[in-house]
Amino acid sequence: MIASRPDPSNTMPMDPRMFVLDARFDHGGAWAGVEQLVDAAWCDLRARGYDSLLQRHHYAFHMVLQRRRDRIPLAYASLTDMAVGSERTRNFPLDRAHRIVHALVDVMIAWRQLDERTTPWIVFVRGFDGAQTLARRFFAELARRGAADIAVVTDAGGLPTWLDDRDAALAGRAADALPGHDLDAAAAIWATHPRLMTDMALVERHHPALIALHREKGDALTVARLSLRALCLYNHFGYYHESGSFVDTVMPYFDTIVGDDRDARWNYVGNIFQGLVMIGRQAEAFAVLSQRAEPYLDRPDLRAKMHYVLAMYHLRYAVSTDVARAEWHLDAACTDIAAAQSTIDPADHLFFSVFIDNGIAFLRVRQGRADEAIALCGAGHARLTRALGDERHRLHRSVLQYNMAQVHAQLGQLDIALDYYRTAIDADPHYSEYYNESGNLLQRLERFDEALAMYALAETYSAPYPELFYNRGVCHAHREQWPAALASLDRALDLDPAQPDALLLRADILSALARTGEALQDIEAALRLAPGNASGRVNRAVLLFEGADFAGALSDMDAAIDLEPGVADHFDNRAAVLEALGEADRSRADRKIASALRLAA
Repeated sequence: MIASRPDPSNTMPMDPRMFVLDARFDHGGAWAGVEQLVDAAWCDLRARGYDSLLQRHHYAFHMVLQRRRDRIPLAYASLTDMAVGSERTRNFPLDRAHRIVHALVDVMIAWRQLDERTTPWIVFVRGFDGAQTLARRFFAELARRGAADIAVVTDAGGLPTWLDDRDAALAGRAADALPGHDLDAAAAIWATHPRLMTDMALVERHHPALIALHREKGDALTVARLSLRALCLYNHFGYYHESGSFVDTVMPYFDTIVGDDRDARWNYVGNIFQGLVMIGRQAEAFAVLSQRAEPYLDRPDLRAKMHYVLAMYHLRYAVSTDVARAEWHLDAACTDIAAAQSTIDPADHLFFSVFIDNGIAFLRVRQGRADEAIALCGAGHARLTRALGDERHRLHRSVLQYNMAQVHAQLGQLDIALDYYRTAIDADPHYSEYYNESGNLLQRLERFDEALAMYALAETYSAPYPELFYNRGVCHAHREQWPAALASLDRALDLDPAQPDALLLRADILSALARTGEALQDIEAALRLAPGNASGRVNRAVLLFEGADFAGALSDMDAAIDLEPGVADHFDNRAAVLEALGEADRSRADRKIASALRLAA
């Protein structure tokens, strides 16, 4: 059972609002159970006129409420959201789906706060053992963040242990068998939609029931075909764990499904590879490329794409980076795309050539050849724009500007980097990361008001993510805007409590505000997460010293020196503690070491 759990010493309220949900992935897809709950929230909030709350989280509603998606248009769609086919040259990061989870939890907490009843809501999750990663993450986060007002319980491993005779209604629901699929309805859908496999909206809505239907019939090949379409669907959405869950069902029938269609083979291999590599299944991902693509792809344009992906595998995803092997594959990609020039559309040839050059630019950065990387990205952007105009491959041209911004930032050329970020933003104005990273550069330039404006836009264009609020907290701290800094750090830590740096910064602010007890709690939480954090040891030592706990301060300074024996200030700090303890000789010895370290620096 996942937390939260009502205090068993208290009588459970007799009239809580209760939601009984079915979280089985093979019945409801990625958001099984979650969709039921969020739909109830959306309908109620809409009926009661809470339009600003609905608009604030419209992206999450759009993604999760598939049956209402046409009524919830994306107000701030990025090019990654909109691009399809060869135009889509950037996949969603893994944490984008986690941001959706955060937004949904925000919705549930806000909805609960609109209920004047003091009794907690109960969210009872049936079939939790059959839930996939995103649904499990949502219910765990709802339990953690909504613990005061929302009790989340599951039937994992049997009935929740706190249920008893006082909770007969919930216990009765827990004892009910979970329903199976309506196979007759699934058969009717299958019969009336002959092109269902190519309609991803239908695949999204019906794949659990259709897979169950054909599994019941013993038609393993059709089960594999449907599973492959679901795999591609979830990979497109960035739900990589959900995508990867279908691989074992698909692979025994993969060659039969793709037959001699080389384009289909490469498309599906790419989807399978992406879904696996993003969730840490690198060896399987590499095996799919080497066993299901390399022996079969004989067209040079497809082999060029394959070599590019293999290069990125060795540069970005492999357990051990292999720069030489990556360079070999990029050279092979260049050879193959040159050989393909007479066989593919000239515009496609130009685009793929520029795309491969972008991979070479990434390699050059790894090799410390930043100027060459910048030149490759700039030339590629100019070639695409000159030959294809401003509308085609907008996403990739934005990415090229972004890549140049990153390289200039690494070189410390922050103003130039910001110029490239502005160009990337002009092309893709709703991509939150551009604003967040621009804000970070503006902070480094001590242009704090401009940085805060960028962070505000980053928040507008994305579901919430902790890095953004941490960065904003740092910015407010630089301005000594303590309440705003604390609010941002509180938000960051609410979204992700496992952030030692955020805890230590909040502790610094609390200490400056003479809230020593709270500061110590944050430092101790940070050190539980990162026992080897020397700054945390020093900060706690200072607070303990100020509270006359000299023994505790000495212990922390000993630990800090063990972690960072070359830092002169650590020895000075320990010398002060030793002096307070009356150990004058040891104190003088530490001050001598500190002086020697400074002279040697």
